[in-house]
Amino acid sequence: MYIIEKGVLNNSSIYFHTPSSIARSIFFYIICAGEFFCDGNYRVERETYHSYLIMYIKKGSGVVSAENRTWQVNANDVVILNCHKPHLYYTKTGWDTLWVHFDGNSSKEFFELINSRTGNVLSLEDSIVVPHCLSMILEGYRHNKPLPEAVVSCHIHRMLTEILLLASSGAETQTRSINPVLDAITYIHANFHRRVTLKELAESVKVSPYHFSRLFKKETGYSPYEYVIKTRIDHAKVLLKKTDLSVKEIAYEVGFNSESNFINAFHSRLGLTPNEFRNTPV
Repeated sequence: MYIIEKGVLNNSSIYFHTPSSIARSIFFYIICAGEFFCDGNYRVERETYHSYLIMYIKKGSGVVSAENRTWQVNANDVVILNCHKPHLYYTKTGWDTLWVHFDGNSSKEFFELINSRTGNVLSLEDSIVVPHCLSMILEGYRHNKPLPEAVVSCHIHRMLTEILLLASSGAETQTRSINPVLDAITYIHANFHRRVTLKELAESVKVSPYHFSRLFKKETGYSPYEYVIKTRIDHAKVLLKKTDLSVKEIAYEVGFNSESNFINAFHSRLGLTPNEFRNTPV
């Protein structure tokens, strides 16, 4: 869908999304997303937009200003903004951008951590994660088949994780196209429903178990085991809210070896039993 806006050219697109109550409760969720081809008249200045923004500069250049700081941005830069606060971005030369306004889950915490390490603008160098995830999200809308909210949430989380890792690791990480922690997270999300060992994770990214464990904890704040459990719990939340599966069935579906272990893990992290969570209005 194209929206007429000063400086936005006719081949641009924008898509809006109304998140479900479940998405608002537990996911990262989209408010709107698009690809803009802009000429030198494009300018956005707001007091607030009640969202966070990830914007990838495919071509061209421009200026971004937020929180009393100003950055020059160029092709292959990514911009992340807290749009709840006053912000400004514009181009005088024209640019092509992929972008998403999002909120939910731990958006605020992710943004503040990234912002404290690198500010609002970061060069992606050889990393393709952000443009790839944005393209995947937009492709669904372009073909009138939007991705499921849980999948979109994973894409947003992956982008935020990549930006955080690039910001944390500096130039050494920026010059690599493969990130072992990000690859391990992807591996966990694909295999959480079965037993996943530290040795297996380390081998999947070709790093020693000891080094991998230290690196994973440093970059995510979780041990590999804790992250596997977190991933299982997150998926269990979706099944509890969106299906009629029994607690026992969900326990095995998300990778626990018994119903009691699932209930104990769920309660220790949320302070609620699975049934209490299922019956709590969102």
